[in-house]
Amino acid sequence: MNLSKDILNAFTLKGECIPLSGGQHTSVRVGDFVLKPIDTNIRYYEWLMTVYSAIHPKGYRLAKPVKSEQDTFVYKGWCCTRYEPGEFMNGKLPEKLEVARLFHTDVAELPFQDMPSADHKWAKAHQIAWQKEDLLRDITGEAYTILADLLSGLTLQDKYSLQIIHADLAGNIFFDVALPPLIIDFSPTIAPVAYAEAILVCDSIAWHGSPLGDLNYLSHSEFTREMILRAIVFRLTVAALSVQQNESAFRKEYKCFQPIIQYLT
Repeated sequence: MNLSKDILNAFTLKGECIPLSGGQHTSVRVGDFVLKPIDTNIRYYEWLMTVYSAIHPKGYRLAKPVKSEQDTFVYKGWCCTRYEPGEFMNGKLPEKLEVARLFHTDVAELPFQDMPSADHKWAKAHQIAWQKEDLLRDITGEAYTILADLLSGLTLQDKYSLQIIHADLAGNIFFDVALPPLIIDFSPTIAPVAYAEAILVCDSIAWHGSPLGDLNYLSHSEFTREMILRAIVFRLTVAALSVQQNESAFRKEYKCFQPIIQYLT
């Protein structure tokens, strides 16, 4: 992949551009740095990278963002982070949950009242999962029925402890033989930590082959079942928004999470 010299020079980068696997398959490594394209919501990403820079990891690593020569984190649709070694590993739920808890302890006191609203499908799916927005009528009939049924058993409480969380950890914790675990691709939302952990475990079961019994690694509280269901609603809403009227594509994703739903009932 070739990036313009303007982009490379803005972040003072030199070397071969090597596409990276994982995520949306859009990131590129250049030497000891990684470039990633972002959408048009520049204000959101500047806030995101500013928050990320304020985290001081203990017991894990972060791929810290790098500012451009214009003193911005985003330059012409690209942002830059330092490259950190590590690889994804299936399983290891206890280790991943421990890393998640360390991270969420470190971000617990970060302010979030000024968090700009994001306009992507994941943000919309979180709003629907937390019953802050209604289900969209333009998704498939099957998806609407399934999601409405799941949401009908959920009621918002007034006891939640809210903070910034990383809502996409299952595929974004990497391991290295010599270094602490690495967290990448910060995907923030405002929710209880238990919600982030439920997403991590449910994604690992649905997508990465972890056994249903790994649900027992979650901390048990009055909110555990609710957080699992909201995590599933989130993922299935993303799927419904992604495939739109393609019922077979939604059904394929639903089948990944169906064993967890059956386990709960």
